[in-house]
Amino acid sequence: ADDKDIIFETDDGSGSFTAYLTLDGSSTKVKFNVDAKWTDGVQAMFGNGEDLRIHHTSGESVIHNTVGHFYIGNLADDKDLIFQCDDGSGGTTAYLTLDGSAAYTVANKNIRFQDNVELRLGSGSDLKAYHTGTNTTFENNTGNLIFTQNTDDGDIIFQSDDGSGGVAEYFRLDGSSKLNVFSQNARVEDNIAFQCGGGNDLRILHNGTSSYIENHGGDLEIQQLVDD
Repeated sequence: ADDKDIIFETDDGSGSFTAYLTLDGSSTKVKFNVDAKWTDGVQAMFGNGEDLRIHHTSGESVIHNTVGHFYIGNLADDKDLIFQCDDGSGGTTAYLTLDGSAAYTVANKNIRFQDNVELRLGSGSDLKAYHTGTNTTFENNTGNLIFTQNTDDGDIIFQSDDGSGGVAEYFRLDGSSKLNVFSQNARVEDNIAFQCGGGNDLRILHNGTSSYIENHGGDLEIQQLVDD
């Protein structure tokens, strides 16, 4: 019969009948009207070559794709794709969100890269950050490496161990006073000159034996500007 269905019905658990499976002749669809259960180890297979398979064993759930790309998509406008898992306290929480309205990938939990696994940025993977288990390394392989602090009057602060089990500031780019501030002693090694001026005209250095103040342009003046 044109546009008619084949309907499989049985008891609904409450003393009457309900449709469980419908072969819909008008929409040319097979409709499951109630839950369908695949028992443990039985696969749901999709595609002529059975290339997409979903199954559950007694201990885990598995989705396998054996041909081509594997797409997970949310086609609803301004909606998200949310990956959830156990929150460590008996509930569930979002770990990663693909935010469709903000067009961001949002990490809702910490992300840990194992030793020697690189975080790579740029189409050519030009910036790399990784930890070897001993040392942490940042590598830039193209262009300049720029550190920028955009907060008004904010600083860029370099800290390290203070020699007593704590942490201390060693060097600071002071955004409010526009100064490079050394908070600890600074040492220039032997035969390395401290140079001033656009032409490096004033140089101070120690060669391992003697110390030198060299002026290579104009007068060399030492001034005391404090009254009395």
